[in-house]
Amino acid sequence: MKSVIFVLIFSIVNNCYGYNILVMMPFPLYSHTKSYLPLFIELANRGHNVTMVSPFPLKDPVPNFNEVIIEDIMKEMRDNEKFDVRDMEGFLLRLFGPRIFCKFMLDNVFKSEGLKTFLYDKDSKFDMVITETFFCQEPFIALGHKYGAIQVSVQTVNIFMALSRLTGNPYNPAYVPSSVFPSSPHMNFWERSKSTLGNLLDYLISHSTWLYLDYYMSSHFASYPGFENLPPMLDMFRNLSLVLLDNHMAITYPRPYLPNIVEIGGLTIKGGDKLDEEWEKYLNESTDGVIYFSWGSHYKTENMKPHELTAFTSAFGKLKQKVLMKVDEDSLPGKPDNVRLAKWVPQASLLGHPNVRAFISHGGLHGVLEGTYHGVPIVGTPLFADQKNNIRFCEEAGYCIYIDLKTVTEEILLDAINKILTNSSYKENALRRSEIMKDRPLNVMDNAVYWVEYVLRHRGAPHLRSAAVELSWYQYLLLDVIVVWSAVSFMVVLLLKKSIKCICKARKSKSKKD
Repeated sequence: MKSVIFVLIFSIVNNCYGYNILVMMPFPLYSHTKSYLPLFIELANRGHNVTMVSPFPLKDPVPNFNEVIIEDIMKEMRDNEKFDVRDMEGFLLRLFGPRIFCKFMLDNVFKSEGLKTFLYDKDSKFDMVITETFFCQEPFIALGHKYGAIQVSVQTVNIFMALSRLTGNPYNPAYVPSSVFPSSPHMNFWERSKSTLGNLLDYLISHSTWLYLDYYMSSHFASYPGFENLPPMLDMFRNLSLVLLDNHMAITYPRPYLPNIVEIGGLTIKGGDKLDEEWEKYLNESTDGVIYFSWGSHYKTENMKPHELTAFTSAFGKLKQKVLMKVDEDSLPGKPDNVRLAKWVPQASLLGHPNVRAFISHGGLHGVLEGTYHGVPIVGTPLFADQKNNIRFCEEAGYCIYIDLKTVTEEILLDAINKILTNSSYKENALRRSEIMKDRPLNVMDNAVYWVEYVLRHRGAPHLRSAAVELSWYQYLLLDVIVVWSAVSFMVVLLLKKSIKCICKARKSKSKKD
């Protein structure tokens, strides 16, 4: 009885101190939403009132978790059989990234009746607003201004130069390579030159895009209550209390972060999760092991090029191991008998089974995180975006083999898979990375929740923000100090030179008189 009373009292107290948190993720980017969803649900489970604006409804209701469901604006595009995201690869697309789609995506989101209804709401109150500061969603930072709330950003890609600058974090292209010209941080002169050029171009493009998005924000929010007298978007960025970065030091090169940047990569991984009976039986019966293939949730395997499909099916057919392929179709031309197709796989748990011998992955962030956590060697077949960088890092760390899909053949695939299976160094290096990922004082979920609650308890935690956010670019680079003291030094040298000249002249004239 006493324990029941204690639990009731604890629940009441916990709810008394629960905060109202708004999560604004209106874009139909499922892999992004999915990666942070466990955190939002956990915040609700811990007594906070969470409201999420998203096109992806929960399968089951969660207490304290309110949903504002808006239309999926990209469903038609994704359902288009001719749409292949790899067609968007190239230097300019790597440079501009998703920015070229900003107007299209924002225009469609703002047409959503669900979003319009939510923006007209005048009664809700929120203590914190969580938004994504990339992929064109920057204008939604205005919600923090409307509610006078603490601003937190979730970041799906690495902190780039322009965002580093706005959050006061150091960023040096001498050892932080540009995503446009992927490289390790150990760069020679030519690579550092390319890194500097790529980062500066990205910085200029980011700020140019933000100028447009600032105009877009002020014009599109103007008709809704609470958005009067919006400050410039960049000023609101400078007030970010916390950036939650979907990454982990085990799968990326080290770089300096201030306390307002917290890595939370691996939220979707639960070490003790059990597979259901069907999957457990399939894996246990695979005594020679299983090769798992997945190209993620964004890419349709039906868009595989003919030479790729031939290479994979032919190579798989020559393996004694079973192959599990996550695909979108019920059948696959030329499918060998040892291959099983599945439209959905409990990937994070499946990779933890000891019979999974290798992971053929496109190099998506979450696949790499999950494979690394469970110590599974990777055959990397990157498709687009940051996937090449992710696979290159894993290859350099010694637990992955990179394969270029443009030139892939049955022989190349078989050689890579057999190396992974027979050369023990790949498994050893994978396990070493797994140990690095697991060796931490708090698990990733508790750490993420701690920092969210920390900035709530400390009213935005302004003490985490560096004074660098208040400096103009020339002050940050000390150009004013360099110019002024260079001028002073020049003047001093000039005066000394003139003084010495005058003294020498006076001595000469005196000696002539003598």
